[in-house]
Amino acid sequence: MIMVETPVLFITFARPDYARQTWDGIKAAKPQTLYFYSNKGRQEKEGEMEKNDEIRSFIKEIDWDCDLHTWFREECVNVYDSLRGAISWLFDNEEEGIILEEDCVPTKAFFSFVDQMIKRFKDDKRVWCISGDNIIKQNPSGYDYMFSHLHAMYGWASWRDRWRMIDWEHLHVKDMIDKHIYYRLFKTKEQARAKEKSLLKMEEMLYRTKCWDYIFGLAMDQYHAFTVQPKEHLVKNIGISGHHHKNAKPSAYNCDPNPSGETYIIGKEPPFVFADFEHDYMTYCRLLKQPNLLVRIYNKVINLFRRFVDGHC
Repeated sequence: MIMVETPVLFITFARPDYARQTWDGIKAAKPQTLYFYSNKGRQEKEGEMEKNDEIRSFIKEIDWDCDLHTWFREECVNVYDSLRGAISWLFDNEEEGIILEEDCVPTKAFFSFVDQMIKRFKDDKRVWCISGDNIIKQNPSGYDYMFSHLHAMYGWASWRDRWRMIDWEHLHVKDMIDKHIYYRLFKTKEQARAKEKSLLKMEEMLYRTKCWDYIFGLAMDQYHAFTVQPKEHLVKNIGISGHHHKNAKPSAYNCDPNPSGETYIIGKEPPFVFADFEHDYMTYCRLLKQPNLLVRIYNKVINLFRRFVDGHC
């Protein structure tokens, strides 16, 4: 029987179909300490209050010895304040923790991987994030885990001291671009330029919303910090849609995890703490790289043709 040692934060809102799958994954792991967070459903949205209450009732299913903490909001807050607030709540009470949003379904091996890595890198401030994601399912280095400059946070873990190092008010986007920071973090100039372009487009939104995941990643870049990623894909994102990923390829993000048992076996460790540039580049090409102009024109013509044909059938 698994008993996860690292405290787990389960972040929910009003999507019981998603939350049920993630909750079943958490129940299978039986965390010793659980933080159950629920933003309030909106009265004006039909059915949302009922779905919200359905998710909150999940705590009645806890049948193992568990130090349970709940935060069920009595009013709805926006998604940015909700998520950032939930994570801050966890780290106000714990030195380390696993964060699972309601649409990130973990395998048992994910918890085993985190329990090992969270201890191993607790005092190594070069590492900020333990991720359960290897979305492209590639492992060019051959080691049982790798270091990355990418911020894969669909099922992840971190530490209080890293979270509190984030400066939410001063993002320094233009300073990072002026100093060519991303040319030192990635394999190719193309990756660096794409990252700079993306940040400039998002800068106003980040200041306005304090969107936690992008700002967490930005802070990691400023500290030249690493994500630890597994050689296998250990968490499935079943809700990958919406504005966060309009430029990405959703089908790749919600790929099935690799089959594995309860324990994540680590036998071959990387000898140095350096980013696996090849894996980061492969991930960029698979998920984020935009097609060139000719390909974009071709795709647009094909889509227009299909719409024309469908309209005349």
